[in-house]
Amino acid sequence: MTPLWRSPEFIRNCRAQLRPRRLLLVASIIAALSLVVGYSVHDTYSFQSQWAVTLLTIALYAQLFTLCLGGGYACMRSVSQEREQNTFDFQRVTQLTSLELALGKLFGAPAISWFAALCMCPAALVGAFSGGSSPSRIAAAYLILVLGSIAVQALMLVVSLGATRQAGGFSGLGAVFLLFIFLMFTNSPEPSRAFFDLGIIGPAAAGHFARYGTWGVVAASVGSPPQLISLSPWTDVFFGVPLHHVPVLLVLYLTFTAWCLLALARNLKKDPDLFELLSPAQSVGLLCYLNLILVGFFLVRRTYDGYPQGSQTASSTFEFFLITNLVLLYCLGLALLRNREQTRRRAYQTARAGFDWLEFGWPTLYVLAGAAVATLLVLARFAFVPGLQDDLNRRFAAFQAALLLATVLRDLCFLQWMNLRRSRRPLILGVILLGVFYTCGGILLGVANFSDPVKNAISAILIPWPLAFAGHGNLYAKWFLNPGPWLIGLAVQLALVVLFAALHYKSTEELRPAAIAAPAGAPAPGD
Repeated sequence: MTPLWRSPEFIRNCRAQLRPRRLLLVASIIAALSLVVGYSVHDTYSFQSQWAVTLLTIALYAQLFTLCLGGGYACMRSVSQEREQNTFDFQRVTQLTSLELALGKLFGAPAISWFAALCMCPAALVGAFSGGSSPSRIAAAYLILVLGSIAVQALMLVVSLGATRQAGGFSGLGAVFLLFIFLMFTNSPEPSRAFFDLGIIGPAAAGHFARYGTWGVVAASVGSPPQLISLSPWTDVFFGVPLHHVPVLLVLYLTFTAWCLLALARNLKKDPDLFELLSPAQSVGLLCYLNLILVGFFLVRRTYDGYPQGSQTASSTFEFFLITNLVLLYCLGLALLRNREQTRRRAYQTARAGFDWLEFGWPTLYVLAGAAVATLLVLARFAFVPGLQDDLNRRFAAFQAALLLATVLRDLCFLQWMNLRRSRRPLILGVILLGVFYTCGGILLGVANFSDPVKNAISAILIPWPLAFAGHGNLYAKWFLNPGPWLIGLAVQLALVVLFAALHYKSTEELRPAAIAAPAGAPAPGD
């Protein structure tokens, strides 16, 4: 593997951005701003520690936004700009591997942002040492900042795969939304942890740790039976084991970046029509990775302002993971949808094979596999945890999960079938039709005056999603008194899954070659 500093892709990006005049201009501007801001802060605060900490905070957050917003935007334009400049074919003909290309773009595209952040370091160091900050704390803060920024830039580079000239607006909007969530998941120095015993996950944790960070691991067992909870914003509890927040953050950043690089390595040298972020097995693996994080850091005993508020119920825990995994399974299915070109190539590869269960109702089997693994993870974590108030009706919970999972599979099979239609944007059309279906169903149920059995049956067929919140309404009572209409709804959902799966398989069969040429040297018929 070619070292990064010798990679032609990295060198090409650096030469385009790190021109001497540009570097001199950027350094001069940042030096002038640093002097002005430093003098203003020093003149505002009377105590040395106050202006020093303020200067350090301003410098860290300026570096944060420079790397995440400026560098992230450069990465988001990295692949799409190749298409606009008609240099996209260079990626497919170069002898560099996809991983070498990905690393060259990841560290080369935001090169000017890294230089600008480097120019801000003197101001940050002046504030750190003038305020008496610990060198180890500053080093940890910069390690969080660097690895967190690389994770954000890797995410933007993945977004760049789909940021074509037509879809750039939607990709940019999605990137800004994800970036907002990733950056702004911040807490006060004493966070209230409602669901996860996990501190700040965004790169903004660097600024918090530089100001308030401690190296102590503080946790305590509370309640009966005892449950371990964190008593410090820099302590996390993973499967009952207290860990310091800094190494947890670094592991999360590195693994997140590895998943992004895996997606980039699969697609950078492919034709855009054949882009597939992850293979089916890798997608299920990513689902398991996310569930491992959610389950491991989940708070069995919730807290409010640092004080325990009692154990959660089994029903609330089940509903939380049910809703979360339904969203993840929906995203998994959408990521596995194939377009017409991908299906045609797959049809040619399996032309000699007979009936293929993996192709029938794609991607149903992989979504079911992801659901099964997620269920095992959740059960292994919570089935034998003491302290959960067991108010869960297991029979109703099984039906609840089955109906909602069948609904997810129905929508995904419908979208996969629509994505094979001959139209300009078939998937967008399918999403619009699905939205119209749910809107009409909601209006029908809200306006029409049906009897309870009929209304329950229509709810189970059209929009069963409120069933995920059955513990907060009267849906559980309706099911308990008369489960018949809901069972009819489940049967209809399964029938629709089979119907759309059959239509998808029929469309796939139409893309198969009519006949397979005889292999070379084979005798002709009749010889």
